[in-house]
Amino acid sequence: MNKKNEKSEHDMKNINNDESQQINQARQYAQWYVINCNKGHERRVYEDLKQKIETLNLKDKIFDIKIVEETVTNKDKKPETKNVFPGYIFINMIMTDETWYDVRNTPGVTGFIGSSGRGIKPLPLSEKEVNTMLYRDNKQTKKEPISKKDKSDERDFELNDYVHIISGALKGHEGQVSQLDDDKGVATVNIDFFGRSTPVKVEYICCKKIGS
Repeated sequence: MNKKNEKSEHDMKNINNDESQQINQARQYAQWYVINCNKGHERRVYEDLKQKIETLNLKDKIFDIKIVEETVTNKDKKPETKNVFPGYIFINMIMTDETWYDVRNTPGVTGFIGSSGRGIKPLPLSEKEVNTMLYRDNKQTKKEPISKKDKSDERDFELNDYVHIISGALKGHEGQVSQLDDDKGVATVNIDFFGRSTPVKVEYICCKKIGS
């Protein structure tokens, strides 16, 4: 390798190091926001956002994108990945007119949570919301298999009762029971996310009736 090539490689390394330092410095000003998308299209929107960050060189303004998922056991006793918040994607970014426009105009994105419209930028998640929703314990509560089909004896609550979720991905949340599936041992609980009531399926053993 001649000296000219060595100098070129050295200069390129310095440029890359400077770029990394700039990104790390900018990251401290970023906050977490929540965007809406059509349910079932979260992964496609995620990939489109990733591509847009690369294409528009937004790496110093948009730093991370997350779909909150958990591993559950399906009816065939095989592990599968489930989206904890269907229709929602979390994005860590510096909110500017440019990034707000670019994210909103990504195919599949229907808007930001926390924006009242009329040109008003959305509010970021609080530190508590970030810790509760993004950095959760994904370990599932283990239980012994039950031979009978009806699992109603696993619950201490009824339809329309309010329950506290005591384990699993949604631990710490509360909501009202809107459906019961005694065959699967799963309740549909309406939980308030970002000011909107969202139905989520939770195993009976993960729920406890409030006041019991």
